[in-house]
Amino acid sequence: MKGKISVVFLVFFALLTLTACGRSEEASGEGVQENNGSNTSLNEETLVLRLGHVTQTSHPYHMAAEYYANLVEEKSEGNIQIEIYPSRQLGGDLDMLEMIQNGSLDAGFISSSVFSGQTPVMDALQLPFLLDSYEVFAEAIKTDTAHKMLDSLEEINLKGLGINESGMRHVGSNIAPVQSPDDMQGLKIRVAESPLMLDIFRTLGAEPTPMPYGEIYSGLQTGVIDAHEANLPAYIDENFHEVTKYVALTAHFPWPNINIMNLDLFNSLSAEHQQILIEAGKETQVWIVEQLRQVDDESLKKLVETDTQVEELENVQLFLEEVKPVYDKYMEKHPLIQEFVKQVELIKADQ
Repeated sequence: MKGKISVVFLVFFALLTLTACGRSEEASGEGVQENNGSNTSLNEETLVLRLGHVTQTSHPYHMAAEYYANLVEEKSEGNIQIEIYPSRQLGGDLDMLEMIQNGSLDAGFISSSVFSGQTPVMDALQLPFLLDSYEVFAEAIKTDTAHKMLDSLEEINLKGLGINESGMRHVGSNIAPVQSPDDMQGLKIRVAESPLMLDIFRTLGAEPTPMPYGEIYSGLQTGVIDAHEANLPAYIDENFHEVTKYVALTAHFPWPNINIMNLDLFNSLSAEHQQILIEAGKETQVWIVEQLRQVDDESLKKLVETDTQVEELENVQLFLEEVKPVYDKYMEKHPLIQEFVKQVELIKADQ
């Protein structure tokens, strides 16, 4: 009797198992959908990428990061998600650049100036008064030369996915309004930790002081530095207006970040996922430039309402004459810098 019961039980269990398998296969078939002809499965394990940047969540860096993350999630139908870590949560630009290179951080929107320690190529983006408007910037980053600049980052184990502008930079001072190179003489001005920044402001007669972005406020407050330079949103978002007496609207260069990812990680992804990240990067760099005019207008209105004295720059030509040696030096550093300068000059000539 026990033997018969066992046989019946085994047959019953086998039937249940076969039924369950059939339903599982049927459910799996319904879960697979095509994404514009791709073979991406909606029930694949989600790829989560951690992306860091240094600014506050109201800043254009973060605006671009959120737009990029949403694009990637949409294009991948949720199979790629990007977790954003703003406000220096993971360290400064240099810290995160090194983390992305060694793979301890997946991706970042890293200020272009800090790449100088490893490659001079991105310095082309911040040669003084070269990219002097958002219109010029928007055209310049679409050129083949800009694409080659991003590709060159593979030499230092990074995948360049885009160049996102965050706003033209303007000089803030606690000594006197800056209207000419004479006003820069001996000025202790905070600069990013970049050889190019040092060269620009030394050439103008200032005393540049490299300092992490997160230390600017206290540096101005304690008098360690007399001046700094920042985009208009930063004067509001970082409360720099509280510790800055004068702002000159110099627009001496833009402040791009480079959308980068660890190269080994990028190369490990499927061709479809790689293409999604590339396309989203290109679309983001176009979108953020379009937003900046409104961002600058709103920030300038708020800045004018503070105790900070804001003035237009009256004669840019005075500065241009002084910084010619910077162009000569950096155009010799890398062929892509010289090529980029020529491309921008052609763009300006056509406008």
